[in-house]
Amino acid sequence: MSPTVSTVTSPVSTPFLTQVAPNPANGPSARFFAEIGIAPGMRVLDVGCGNGDLSRFVAQLVGPAGEVIALDRSAEAMATSHAADVGPHSAPIHYRQADLADALPDLGRFDAIVGRRVLMYLPDATATLARLGAFAKPGTIMAFQEHGRAGLPAGLGDLSLHRRLYDWLWDTIRAEGGDTKLALCLVDLMRAAGHGIEVVRSEGVLLQAGEPSFLPTLAQAMLPRIVECGVASAVELGLDTLAERLGEEHRAVGGTIVWDLAFLVSARVTLSGQLS
Repeated sequence: MSPTVSTVTSPVSTPFLTQVAPNPANGPSARFFAEIGIAPGMRVLDVGCGNGDLSRFVAQLVGPAGEVIALDRSAEAMATSHAADVGPHSAPIHYRQADLADALPDLGRFDAIVGRRVLMYLPDATATLARLGAFAKPGTIMAFQEHGRAGLPAGLGDLSLHRRLYDWLWDTIRAEGGDTKLALCLVDLMRAAGHGIEVVRSEGVLLQAGEPSFLPTLAQAMLPRIVECGVASAVELGLDTLAERLGEEHRAVGGTIVWDLAFLVSARVTLSGQLS
C-alpha cells in the first residue's frame, strides 16, 4: 500500500467560556487509529497509555473478542485508567506498569502495537522500537501518533503571546530530554527498523476565534515543569490573566490559528524488522 498523506481540521464547537475546552490534540486519534486496519478480535499493545484514552478507543475497535494490554510507567496514570468506564462492547483492558526505557516483561505477541505521544519522551526511541519488535509478528501493525515542533503557531496576524507560550511548552519538553523533532523523523525511524510504511498522516490542531481555548488549562498543568526546568517563571506565565490575554490576541487577529500538528505513522512489521 502506498503511504497516504492528509491534513484535516480539528473543530472545537463548544460555546465560548461555558466549559473548559477539551484538548483538541487528542481529537485526531479517533480518525487516525480507526483507519489503519485494527479489527475485531485483535490483540493490541498500547505503550505509554497514560490516562487510557487510546486504550479504551482501540478496545472498542477490537471488541469483546479482542484484548488490549496497556503499559505505562506512572502508577498515578494507571489508577486513572482503571477508574474509567470501558463500555459494554469493548475488549478487556489489562494494565501493566512498565518503563519503556527498560527491559519489558514477556507479554506475548500482538496483532497491533500503538502509542500516542510517547516516543518523543523516551531517551532512545530507536531502541524502544527495536524492543517492541519482540512482541510483533510478521504483518503486525505498528502505529504511533506523535507531535512535533514545527515553527507554529500561525495565523492572520501577530501572535506574540501564543508564540511565547508555544516556545515555553516545547522548550520545557526539550529541557526534560524530549525529542521535539521526533514526529518529523518517525517515518525514517520506522523504515530503519525494517517496517513497511502504510499510512502517513498529519492533522492540524486548530484554534478558532470566539471559542474556548485549551491553552490556559495546558499551561496550568505544565506550570510546575516549566518552572522546574527554568524555562519561565509563574509571574512570566501569568496564569491569572492568561486566558483573557490569549483571547484578546486571538480576537484581534481573528480567523483560525494553527497551533500544533499531529502526525500518524502506521507500518507493518516485516520479517527483517521483527526480532527473533
